[in-house]
Amino acid sequence: MHLVAIGGSDAGISAALRARELDPSVEVTVVVADAYPNFSICGIPYYFSREVQPWQSLAHRTHADLEATGMQLRLNTFATGIDVAGQSLTVRAENGVEEQISYDELVVGTGALPSFAGIAGLGTLGPDDGVHVIHSMGDTFALDRHLEDRDPKTAIIVGAGYVGLEMAEALTVRGLQVTQIQRGPEVLSTLDPELGALVHRELTDHHVEVLAGTTIVEVEKHAEGLVVHGHQHGEQISRTADLVLVVVGVRPNTDLLERAGATLGAGGAVVVDEAMRTGLPHVWSAGDGVVTHHRLMGVTYLPLGTTAH
Repeated sequence: MHLVAIGGSDAGISAALRARELDPSVEVTVVVADAYPNFSICGIPYYFSREVQPWQSLAHRTHADLEATGMQLRLNTFATGIDVAGQSLTVRAENGVEEQISYDELVVGTGALPSFAGIAGLGTLGPDDGVHVIHSMGDTFALDRHLEDRDPKTAIIVGAGYVGLEMAEALTVRGLQVTQIQRGPEVLSTLDPELGALVHRELTDHHVEVLAGTTIVEVEKHAEGLVVHGHQHGEQISRTADLVLVVVGVRPNTDLLERAGATLGAGGAVVVDEAMRTGLPHVWSAGDGVVTHHRLMGVTYLPLGTTAH
């Protein structure tokens, strides 16, 4: 049997490892869009605070570790289409050449993409302009180059969830003056407001400017820097900084499965049953791109590493 897994993060690698563990005779191929399979994306902020060094330490397993289990890694290879009836996956290599990979079973773990929450300007501005996201090792290297080459003094972080707060600490440790902007009434909106207020106070004690209850509507690039426009309690506000980091959540990356005929559900994620079946023959999916069957919340969208595993 040939199992093909798409995605080099938690879902894809976990499926590949488990398949080899259950049946060492299974041929396993993992298609990875970049060159960094099985890296700890959750650990990236601690690389920037220099608590985790070098960047290779973010890898859960090396290429050699993964290949030693018997799986074949297809790095820098992008999955472009699924022929469900023909049980074939079309992939495009780094040199642009396309080929088809036949499979007996297919596991899709394409994950999620950064959300821009409808903020104008983010569709055209990117790392070269000083606007960053943190969702992959490529994003990590882009921000690292910015910090090393341009030596920014000020940063605006849009979002005050877990990653936003971790990056506020990391950039503060690196010597930047940080402004943290949160749409909700308090930072860490998943916590009770009383706990969020404690975290808010800790941020201000470390000289982070916190703007809660603030909705950002646009980011512009000017000669003096990046200008962030929004409104707080009905009043217009603007802030200028050398660097803008957008961490306002994620959206499921469903394009591949949606084109193959999968159904979308909660949060725009792909509908799967409790065995992770998509409803397409021999096609399974897991991770940040699919719905979660939760004991308390029912069918919901819960993009976490724990559910991906």
